Amino acid sequence: QQLYKNKLLLSIFKTFLSNPDFNVAQLCFSCVSKYKLSYVTPYVEQLKFMLNKNTLRESLVKFNISRENGDVEIQDREMLIPVIIRILFGRLASRAISTKSSKDSPAARRTAILSFLSTLGKTEGELDFFVYMMVRVFIPKQNSTKQDSDYTMIESEEMIRQASSCGYQDIIN
Repeated sequence: QQLYKNKLLLSIFKTFLSNPDFNVAQLCFSCVSKYKLSYVTPYVEQLKFMLNKNTLRESLVKFNISRENGDVEIQDREMLIPVIIRILFGRLASRAISTKSSKDSPAARRTAILSFLSTLGKTEGELDFFVYMMVRVFIPKQNSTKQDSDYTMIESEEMIRQASSCGYQDIIN
């Protein structure tokens, strides 16, 4: 935290948590955890398990984020949920690993992640950030929100591939 522009570095590390490559996301989480953020520190072990290819589904089952009787404290929710969503969005976007296990297929991973996210509060707007992550590439840069500057660097509209836009639209539907 004594580094020059440490807040910018933290923002970059948080952005790369959603990287589909497990190794990049793990390294970025390692950097984020070094900041000893009060809303991340109590949940470091659960988040590390989410970043491990072999323990993702198990960690989703064990980590309860529901508002009523969940493992996440109320004061930590507002800042922790975007971190969790970034991690899970990267896992959602990652390609299939070359195993033939049906447990590790992209469809099974997608189902596990979406069912985990379904436990988020529906009235508190906690899923808004997940929807934002999915549609951020469609938001023109001049219409970017404050959240854009805090969390992401929006890609230009010309760089959007047709296949990726159709894929995200299928997930939303």
